[in-house]
Amino acid sequence: MPSASAGDSEPGTRAFDNGQPASMVDDVYASLLSAIVEARLGAGTPLSQNKLAAHLGVSRTPVREALLRLERDGLVQRSQDMGFVVATITPDEVNEACDLLEVLDAYVYLRAAKALTKAEIDDLVDLASGLVRSAEAGDTDGWKDADRRYHAIVMDAASNRFVAEYLQQVRRRVQRFWLQKPGFGGRLRLCSQDHVALALAMADNDEAVLARTVRAHIEGMRRGVLDRIESAAPLLPDHDPLAAVTRVS
Repeated sequence: MPSASAGDSEPGTRAFDNGQPASMVDDVYASLLSAIVEARLGAGTPLSQNKLAAHLGVSRTPVREALLRLERDGLVQRSQDMGFVVATITPDEVNEACDLLEVLDAYVYLRAAKALTKAEIDDLVDLASGLVRSAEAGDTDGWKDADRRYHAIVMDAASNRFVAEYLQQVRRRVQRFWLQKPGFGGRLRLCSQDHVALALAMADNDEAVLARTVRAHIEGMRRGVLDRIESAAPLLPDHDPLAAVTRVS
């Protein structure tokens, strides 16, 4: 019987991450990632490995591995005592990220417009209209769900995995500030209107309108994030930060 090659595993098991089952590290990572990108953990929030491990019901090691992964993603950073905190962002970093998002989004929407079917265009128009309704109703959960579905259709049509992965990483670093209150409701309404305009421009395959709409959309995000981080409003949550982290099942 041949020996197992590197990377092989027994049936029913998964690869290991620095000695920890990947499923455990992945679960902790996913829980913390969700809390950060959905702005339930504000910038600067301390992330105690011991407290997180106790809260999540796991050992300290998978928590540390997950935090190291989030550090590589740019979502957590080291504190002065060499612990971890949720990453902050500077105005220069916001501007650099938004400049990049404008270029990549323009590429994605132009590429998608050439590949989308009529049925997919109809779905995008319906989802964009749903975004407007959710924004007007203050239904943030419904809005986020429709937004994810909208962008999934666009990214699938654009069909560039590398751009999709990089866009996701950059958006995560910036949008968590855009999602924070105050002013979130107003930003939702404006963003929803942008999605309607983008869907209609893709339906017409109108490159000039698409480029202008993408530029306006990203500029709106840029202003919202810069206003948020430059305001006097604190970014730290006013509740126990552990309450924002979903326990690992």
